[in-house]
Amino acid sequence: DFLPVHERITFKLCLLTYKALNGSAPEYLLDLLPKRQTTGKCLRRDGDNTLLAKRYSHYKSSDGAFSVAAPAAWNQLPRKLRESSSVETFKSGLKTHLFKQAFE
Repeated sequence: DFLPVHERITFKLCLLTYKALNGSAPEYLLDLLPKRQTTGKCLRRDGDNTLLAKRYSHYKSSDGAFSVAAPAAWNQLPRKLRESSSVETFKSGLKTHLFKQAFE
């Protein structure tokens, strides 16, 4: 029942992100998550609950920052998982998703 280290880190990042986006985490975490700005046009990605992924080319160490790593991990999740209705449903689905990703 244990996830490999990389997937465990992804689990923690995504769980914190889910909680921040749903009001269950400290507010400062939500402030660190760059949200996509919706345009006046109707784009397919407007309703998909993704975050704006920042890219830093000069400093590789910045890739570990929450504001960089969390959106990157979050956007890799299936839309249905990102739209989970409760923390428990999200955790269960996320663990299943990460197990499949690690061992298939």
